[in-house]
Amino acid sequence: MSEKNNLQIAYQNANVFFEKKDYQSSINQLEEIIKIFPNELNSIFLIIQCYIKLNNPKKALIYINDGLGVNQDNLVLIRLKIKTLEFLGRNLEAIDLLRLLIKKNPDIKDVKYLSNLLVQENRMEDADIEIQKFFEQNKEYQQLYKGLRHLHAKRFRKAEDVFKEILQKDPNNIDALRFMGILAFKSGNHDIAEAVLTKALKMAPTYNLLWANLAQVYSVTGQLDKAKQSFANILALNPENALIWAEYGTVLTKLADYDAAVSAYLKAIDFKPDSPRVHLSLGHVYKTLGEIDKSIKSYHKTIEQNSLSGESYWSLANLKTYRFSDHEISNMQKTLNDEIADLEKIQMYFALGKAFESKKDFRQSFHYYDKGNKLKHDTVKYSAKDNSEKTKKTLNFFQKELAQELKESGFDSIDPIFVLGMPRSGSTLVDQIISAHSLVDGTQELPNIIKAAADLNAMDEKGYPETLLQLPKNDIKNLGKKYIDSTRWSRQKAPFFIDKMPNNFIHIGLIKTILPNAKIIDTRRSSMDTCFSCFKQFFARGQLFTYSLSDLAHYYNDYINAMDHWHKIYPGEILTVEYKNVIGNTETTIRQIIDYCGLPFEQDCLEFYNSSRPVKTPSAQQVRQPIYKSGMNYWENYAEYLSPLQELLNDPN
Repeated sequence: MSEKNNLQIAYQNANVFFEKKDYQSSINQLEEIIKIFPNELNSIFLIIQCYIKLNNPKKALIYINDGLGVNQDNLVLIRLKIKTLEFLGRNLEAIDLLRLLIKKNPDIKDVKYLSNLLVQENRMEDADIEIQKFFEQNKEYQQLYKGLRHLHAKRFRKAEDVFKEILQKDPNNIDALRFMGILAFKSGNHDIAEAVLTKALKMAPTYNLLWANLAQVYSVTGQLDKAKQSFANILALNPENALIWAEYGTVLTKLADYDAAVSAYLKAIDFKPDSPRVHLSLGHVYKTLGEIDKSIKSYHKTIEQNSLSGESYWSLANLKTYRFSDHEISNMQKTLNDEIADLEKIQMYFALGKAFESKKDFRQSFHYYDKGNKLKHDTVKYSAKDNSEKTKKTLNFFQKELAQELKESGFDSIDPIFVLGMPRSGSTLVDQIISAHSLVDGTQELPNIIKAAADLNAMDEKGYPETLLQLPKNDIKNLGKKYIDSTRWSRQKAPFFIDKMPNNFIHIGLIKTILPNAKIIDTRRSSMDTCFSCFKQFFARGQLFTYSLSDLAHYYNDYINAMDHWHKIYPGEILTVEYKNVIGNTETTIRQIIDYCGLPFEQDCLEFYNSSRPVKTPSAQQVRQPIYKSGMNYWENYAEYLSPLQELLNDPN
């Protein structure tokens, strides 16, 4: 009998075993076939299906890669690999592969799958960009892209006409409905936005961008109960859907409903225990709630299910109090030699930097911090020169007479307290001190001021801040009111609240224009400690200037120039809090902060570390401890590597 006939008989036998659900017998038969015929794709496909049925995605992935070795362009295998990578929690690798697939073979289903993964990674803006790019490059979607261009240019009437025209021809066009919802949201018609997005979700309940858009509407309008109810509705129809429970948890996390988020993630894990991405997200929420032991357990579970998860190792390091074992350090070093996505590799470098820092091996520590920063720097677009020019433009506009004149049109609210400055300068500590007061709600790093500046910048060619001159007084007042309304979802019931976005320091002129009574606290730490602390921190998003010692020095110089300017323009209205004073003269400094905020002193502010409020920043665990002095002049341990930073700082100390 010929080899070909033997192959056919053996394959038929394997197929019979598969149909009878005897997957192990099928695998045994198929392995014998593949030993003799390693390029036999039908057998490879069937053995992949066997391992999928046996819930062994790691073995399935081995054979998927073997199949791609035979035919690297096989779309079925490529899509199987993407699905398997997602199942294993290796979303970043799945995203990279999807992008390659879409480049070679554009398909709207793959683009929407890519956008779903990006939303899972909390990269909603990137998800939108991928959708937009696809519409731009594919002729059959040119009408949608035309509407999108109008939408981004704030030509809302023209955008509406385009989307309505599409929906007249195809009432169930999900993308046109989504863009109509976004259009209504941007126009301030939140009820219409909610109705349109909800309609779209009924037709496409697993389209993550729709959920993210609806969550944004609920966030702005403070409708947490509606957000919960929307998910409750879909889960009532499909209560055992682990993916939807996980997405529900993500939305609840964004809405700062952390206890409900924990419950949702645990439900997702109940229905699908092998869910490394969900364990990781659960770890993040536990960290925010201060439940560190549970957080560590969740991160360990993620690594157990996905040994390539650089984010899990960095999340452990980012607890600041965790100490890696020699075994864990060895595993990270070995993993760096595997096929691993750049972002995971970057985070593993940072984790190793922290691991060797804890061992006081500062040479090795800097080696890994430096490698992580260089690789991250290569993946981002940031120009120190552009930042300096934007800073100068803003400061040149806000001169004293004009700044005082603009203030007269602002919204008369005393609610917000802005805590700002350089990242890693002690802002979380100051935030925790003030939010321990019974009259103050601690929130998080709110993006609303930065978004307001971006919206003003997009108004015309002159851009922000010159566009402020074109606004009627009532529009300026409404900007302040909009800020208060749009941040209400993040507050509880206290009369005051904190906005702790550090980068708001460049927008103090805008803040004082639209909210003239707002309190502003600038947290200040020594330049070398601040900059080096930024350099050894991997930021989940933004802060692109931190991945180069040169960029850090220029950014810090811009920050000092800006704050010097604002103090001249708004004399006596901004409080600078020196980190060294909080550490060395704690009670006096805390009393000064509370007095500046116009609040009666409370003992809880001195015992801020006892607060159980959620904290989302890298310093979350540190601010749950009493004041410590070990962070002072810490950079000196790395002094021999930091001369490029010292030389560029205007005031190195």
